[in-house]
Amino acid sequence: MIEHKLLKLDEHRFIIRPNPAMSWNLIKKIYIVFAIFILIIAVILSMINLYLAIPFYGVEVIFLGYALYITALKSSYYEEVKIDKFNITISFINRKNIKKYDFVRQWTKFKFKPATNLVPSEISISKKGRILLIAEKVNEADRKKLFNLLKTF
Repeated sequence: MIEHKLLKLDEHRFIIRPNPAMSWNLIKKIYIVFAIFILIIAVILSMINLYLAIPFYGVEVIFLGYALYITALKSSYYEEVKIDKFNITISFINRKNIKKYDFVRQWTKFKFKPATNLVPSEISISKKGRILLIAEKVNEADRKKLFNLLKTF
């Protein structure tokens, strides 16, 4: 998912997000529905005196909550590309972990390597011989759309 915002006349901001598996509200709803379903099964089992299986249902709810929490954390990653009159700033943001790279606009150029049968396409930018890949976690159509937007600036 690519978002383009025009901040000022010569200042553009691109937010690159992988397509999230589920939103946080949907994750909470799914967890509550499964927890209620498992609680109903545990109550039915306790009515027919099968107490031995009930702790396993509690462990199942805990593991489901952990798996859904990890899904929510993984979908909080995004990349930000800011292009202004003189600089290009690329930030990789994963919650509080931020990696930021600055480039001089006149000395850099975005490069696009098309996809082959075995390797997906790549958008790269280089600084002092070091190549930095962006938009690695989006699909091919979004990557082509992003490169077409980036090469116009």
